Amino acid sequence: MFKTLITLLTTLTLLNFTSVQAAELDDCQPKNIKLWVTATFATAGDAVIIQNKKFKLIGVNSPQLEKKRKFNTTGQPLAKQSQTKLNQLLANHDLLVGVEYDTQKVDDFDRGLVHLFVKEKGKIINLNKLMLESGYALAKSEHNNNLHQICYYQAEKKARNAKIALWGLEAKNPQLQYPIAISSEISTADDGYRIYTGKILTVSKSSRNYILNMDTTGIRVPKKYWGNFNYAQLEALKGKTIEARGYGFLYKGAMFVRIQSPNAINLLNQVH
Repeated sequence: MFKTLITLLTTLTLLNFTSVQAAELDDCQPKNIKLWVTATFATAGDAVIIQNKKFKLIGVNSPQLEKKRKFNTTGQPLAKQSQTKLNQLLANHDLLVGVEYDTQKVDDFDRGLVHLFVKEKGKIINLNKLMLESGYALAKSEHNNNLHQICYYQAEKKARNAKIALWGLEAKNPQLQYPIAISSEISTADDGYRIYTGKILTVSKSSRNYILNMDTTGIRVPKKYWGNFNYAQLEALKGKTIEARGYGFLYKGAMFVRIQSPNAINLLNQVH
């Protein structure tokens, strides 16, 4: 009887693992590639020049490169290596990419938004996924471009579990607060896109935002994105330690992160 139970549990575990793998593989496949075109080069680990126009990879955020032009932007760890990795992936596939659009095709800065694919040994491979699997980029969620979310979060999880690139850096140098920033240890240098972690102390709402406060980090859901969230689920996060990913910005000595999708919070992410 005991052996039979163990066998049954093992079988169910394997079936569940296989179904998760199948869902991930299926979600990585293109839905509608519009064209195949030659890329020029990567300007960052999540940005590519194609036909003289900059395109951002949907669902991917790479470390910020240092900028010293109009505004001085501090670079994040492994930013240059992330850019190099994407250029290597492009070069390894003869710069030929398949372009797939999502709901929103252009961002507020007139950059194209795309899922890119490459051909490898007769197969079509998701390039965004390859960057996340490399560990040189983080998964990102927005309210309107949701294709391949299972694929991207599972790719990031694979790199995180293997502790490679950014995840290896985080394991060896947690004091860098990147890519994971601990709310109780936040400093003015910990802005930009990263994963903020801490215990949710209060949950409330104003006329403009759903409000989730850690000790020194505030998570905000602007009203135009409320339709993506279940407020009762947000209230249930009180007292729990979460990870929330997004662009952190300083305001009156505190760090704030605006999010658009429940997938930006690990405990609400159904595809993580």
